[in-house]
Parts: sequence; C-alpha cells; structure tokens
Amino acid sequence: MPYAVVINLDHEHDSYENCRRLWSTIQSRMIKAGFRLDGRRFVINLPDQEAAELARAVIEGIEQDRDFSHKRIYNHLRDFYGYDVACTQNLMVPPASSIQVREMRRAQ
Repeated sequence: MPYAVVINLDHEHDSYENCRRLWSTIQSRMIKAGFRLDGRRFVINLPDQEAAELARAVIEGIEQDRDFSHKRIYNHLRDFYGYDVACTQNLMVPPASSIQVREMRRAQ
C-alpha cells in the first residue's frame, strides 16, 4: 500500500538560501532511500510503520551530517508527516455522495 510523506520547510523563519540547500539534501536523500517524488510529497510502497521509520531515519541521518551550528534539522521543518495514500481525498472534485448518474435512453 502506498505511503506518503510530506515535508514542508519553515520558510517564514528561515532564509531562502538555507531552505533551498536543505530541500535539495532532503529530496536527494529521500529518493536514495527509495521514495519517489510525487508533486509535493514523497511516496513509497511499504507498510505504514516501515515507511514512517524510514522517513524518520532519513531526516535523522541528515541531522547527523550537519555541522554543529545547524544541528537540529527539526528547527527548520514546518511539517513532517506521513499517511496512507488510500486516505487521500481530492477536495477539487465533488464528494462521491453528490454525484448523480442518469440513464439516457436513445430514441428508436
């Protein structure tokens, strides 16, 4: 079952340049770990628990590689969450309960 991870950086409190560098690192490490970039989320076909642990390990690995002055990567993240893709609801389309199907009869 596909599992998605969303990571948003704290652009409000961090510089553009720092966010750009950090995002580049996050993107390359998540892809290297087996996730694929799908729009603004990283997706992988793993069970929920395993996918979440892998995503945390990627972020923790980035933190371990950072210099001391920028150590806490979580200070630069605004959002870091994961979810089962089956739970996704596209809010740009009407809910299924409001869709009505009419049978059209052809004139013979």
